[in-house]
Amino acid sequence: MTPAPTSPPAELSLDEYRFLRQLGRVTDDLLEESLRERETLTQCFRRCFPTLLAHLGARAIAVTTRDEELVEQTWSEGDWGGVFAGSLLAGPVGLSVLDTGTLLTQTLDVAGSPVGTLGVLFAGPPGDASTTAKRARALDVVAEELDTVLMLVHTASEKHQLILQCNEHLANPVFEAGMDHAVRTLSQRVRLPGFLLLYRDAVQPHVLHYRTYRHGQLEYESGEQPGAQLESLLHQHGTRLLHGDAGVLKRLFDGRTTEAVLISAATRSEPLGKIVVWSNEGFSAYAMDLIRVLASTLSQRLLDYNRERIHLSQFFPTVAIDALLEDPDYARHLRAQEQEVGILFADINGFTRICEQGFDSPRSIGRFVDEWSARAVDCIWARGGVFDKMVGDCVIGLFGPPFFQTDRVRRAEAAVRAAQDIQSFTAELSEREEVAALCRRVKLPGLGVAVGVNLATANCGLFGPNRNYTAFSSGMNQAARLQSLAGFRETLVMESVHEALKQSQEPFVRKLQFGPLTETPVKNVAQPLRHYRLAP
Repeated sequence: MTPAPTSPPAELSLDEYRFLRQLGRVTDDLLEESLRERETLTQCFRRCFPTLLAHLGARAIAVTTRDEELVEQTWSEGDWGGVFAGSLLAGPVGLSVLDTGTLLTQTLDVAGSPVGTLGVLFAGPPGDASTTAKRARALDVVAEELDTVLMLVHTASEKHQLILQCNEHLANPVFEAGMDHAVRTLSQRVRLPGFLLLYRDAVQPHVLHYRTYRHGQLEYESGEQPGAQLESLLHQHGTRLLHGDAGVLKRLFDGRTTEAVLISAATRSEPLGKIVVWSNEGFSAYAMDLIRVLASTLSQRLLDYNRERIHLSQFFPTVAIDALLEDPDYARHLRAQEQEVGILFADINGFTRICEQGFDSPRSIGRFVDEWSARAVDCIWARGGVFDKMVGDCVIGLFGPPFFQTDRVRRAEAAVRAAQDIQSFTAELSEREEVAALCRRVKLPGLGVAVGVNLATANCGLFGPNRNYTAFSSGMNQAARLQSLAGFRETLVMESVHEALKQSQEPFVRKLQFGPLTETPVKNVAQPLRHYRLAP
């Protein structure tokens, strides 16, 4: 392929002017009709090329550009002499003399952004300078119509691809990591100097979390990397920051253009959170459209994330939930597995008598049990345990799950410490006037609990249609029977617990005092329970 020199264009004649206007109208009409019919690029070029060839008096025409999947392709029509048109359009732009004729090529671009190459092959040699200039002007008219349409297609395709990438990032089981990747990806395509995500805690809706980014990089996050100014705003305004416009937040990003997008939830009236973006120069419609789509996707992801946290919060303390959700494969920790665990059963002494004689309504019973059980579960969580379930007024805790990183000694220590904590706060409740009056009415010396503690192998994990975290084993049954043997404000521990505590070097444990080893036969248990009474 030999490039041919070009000469300065000749002046337009009236006939040529009319021809170029007609060519522009025809090209525009063809492209508009294709857009109305929502045709693919293949269908669009199939519609346009034959007419353009006829108007140009050319032998062949081709366009190299990216398709709807942003993959470069070449579409062609006419006789290219057995040569692939894409390889010819990849050469120098301008006029080239081929064995098969004269090729004119031109870059398709919008505002300096290239979107492809247009090439037209004319039969025979180039001809004189006037002929070449006329052909070049005709090519320019077609290119002006084509490049705008191709830019629209490419912009839509790029937006679609970017949305897919962000959605893929947000599907990351680790919400925070997915969010970081999505913002980073977005900032690589559009100018994004500042980005804030503010969202509610799933378990404590009055608590707000945040992540702020500068040019796609994480700057501040609630908890580990707090921002002083944002923390101050949260302290002053709380969840009110999620309502209305971004006026309050604008003061934080002084001198910047700020746009806010509320992330609404279909299942609740309160917003889940808010996205705020800021820049000294504002944002293009393209950028804001992407941010709105991201907000929509993020809304659903937050709903899913909150459902996960709420489900896990039934069993695990916040620190364990955070650790679980930081692991992309956290479900492996929740699958059923056999492990030696500490087991605690705690039951209010004389609860039946209290219910029958002490309260004037079931609602009062419910309030009382709610308060006591919430504090009992807090004691279990404070010692690193898992809340298994509540059966009546009996609270059950497990020590070891979900990560099983401690040894048997630590699990026994944690279970006994939790038992002591539950005993202590329950005794303290007796000092409240209304509780003391309740105990006097039912003729109890005070409010107390009976606790049984065991250390045994159990199958732990999520079970049942509600996927509750629980454990199954004869050791669980033994702990339940042991608890039923315990008296007023009494804690009984199985022999396995006592043996494990002998190895403990903890000063707290070394001070514990136990009664003698006792064997107690119980119904439906083959061997008598071997246990010790823990001195108060």
